[in-house]
Amino acid sequence: MHTITFLGTSAGVPTRFRNVSALALQPENSKKWMLFDCGEATQHQIMKTSLSAYNLERIFITHLHGDHVYGLCGLLASKGMQRSESALEIYGPEGLREMLGCVMHHSQLNLPFDLKIFEIDANSSMRFEDFRIDVVELSHSITSYGFVLTFDDKPGRFDVEKAKKLHIPEGPLFAKLKKGESITLPDGRTVSGTDLVGPSKKGARIVIGGDNDNPLLFSPYAPFDLMIHEATYTQKDFDRLERKFKHTTAKQLAQAAQKMGVSWLILNHISPRYDKNGRISELLDEAKRYFDGRVDVAYDFMKIEI
Repeated sequence: MHTITFLGTSAGVPTRFRNVSALALQPENSKKWMLFDCGEATQHQIMKTSLSAYNLERIFITHLHGDHVYGLCGLLASKGMQRSESALEIYGPEGLREMLGCVMHHSQLNLPFDLKIFEIDANSSMRFEDFRIDVVELSHSITSYGFVLTFDDKPGRFDVEKAKKLHIPEGPLFAKLKKGESITLPDGRTVSGTDLVGPSKKGARIVIGGDNDNPLLFSPYAPFDLMIHEATYTQKDFDRLERKFKHTTAKQLAQAAQKMGVSWLILNHISPRYDKNGRISELLDEAKRYFDGRVDVAYDFMKIEI
C-alpha cells in the first residue's frame, strides 16, 4: 500500500488548524518518499510525522504561488544540515530554477547533496522505478500543473508449492516462471509460468491537482482510483464573491469526478472560512450531492493508504 500524508490543507494562508499546501507520498516498501508542494513551514509539519527530510527523494511543485513554495528553501537548508548526501530532484514550472538559484546565491546556501532542478511543461512525462507521472496543465491565474501518477501492475503470486510438486528445481527456472515465461525441463516437459502465477494486481492511478478551476482537464487520463484536488469554496460562497478567483468549488469537483469515474475523492486546499463555526461539513455535504463514490475532506496530518 502507498501511504499519503497531508501536511498542509489550507488555501492561501495558514490557520490555527491547517498549514498551507504540502502533501507527502511514500511508495510501498520504500523508506524514500516524495513531496508535492511545499508551502511555508512544511518542514515543521514533517517533524510532526514519521517522515524524515533525510529520506526525501523528490519534490513536485504545482505552481509558484507562495502558499505552495515558500517553505522550499528552508526545507533544503534543513536537509543539508542533516548531512544528507543523496541527490534530491525537484520538478516544477518555469521560473523555479531562477527562484531557488537567487535565494541560494544571496543566502550562501551550500548543500552537501546534488540538487537537480527540472522545469516541466504540459508535455512532460517522467518514468521512475515502478510508476510514471504525467503532467497536466491546469487553469489558474499563473501556470499551474497537476500530476497523474500511474503505478505499475503488480505480478501475481507465484505458487511455489505447485512448482515443487512438478519437480521444478528452485533457482533460475523459478525466476523465469515468475516472469510468466515458459521453460523446458530436462525430461522434456514444457511448463508455462502463466500456469503458476496468479492474476496480476492493477497498479493504482492517482491524481494530485494544483490550483485549478477546471478539474475535467484530467479527463484524458481517467478513470482514477484516487483524486486529490482543491475544493476551495462551496458553490454558494463562490457565487457571492465580488472578485472571482480561478479555483474549483466542491460542486464543480464532485460533478467532474462523477464524469471521470473517480473511486475516491478527497477535497483539499480549503478556504480558511470553513474552519470557523463548524462549516467544514458544508463542503462535504455539497460534494456528496453530486458524487456517488467515497468522498472526504482533507485535514492536516490525515494519513491514507491506497
